[in-house]
Amino acid sequence: MKRVLIYVTLLLLPSPLFAQTDQGMTDKCRISAGPNTTYLKDHVIKLPKAASKANLPVVKENMYLSKGIKYRFTICNADGSAGELTVAIYDRDRKVISSYDEKSGKSYNSIDFACNKTGMYTLWYSFRDGEQGMGVGVVSLVR
Repeated sequence: MKRVLIYVTLLLLPSPLFAQTDQGMTDKCRISAGPNTTYLKDHVIKLPKAASKANLPVVKENMYLSKGIKYRFTICNADGSAGELTVAIYDRDRKVISSYDEKSGKSYNSIDFACNKTGMYTLWYSFRDGEQGMGVGVVSLVR
């Protein structure tokens, strides 16, 4: 009976540890969004290394955004993450804004988006060059 209890305890132990790690990373990212923001939602992103450049792993999250509201999308990488997290916001099939500027090769930790059309938008999270990684994306209102 003692052995069963020990095995069950060991099986359940990793679960809360990962949740605390995700929560700590999320809290740091929420703070980095700035003092003039109101937190709305977060997305914890964990992706494997891409098998090929043509098929990059991506996490897609839908969000309803309202016209006349300014949103801030903040992204943070986990300590030791090989990849650099990026976010792109799409309105249907059209990219509206991205944290990575392909022309200049520059990445931004936060991007602000002044919504001019109410509707469903899709946030595409991925790691540059298909690297494996872990990070968090935080969506906030800018006051």
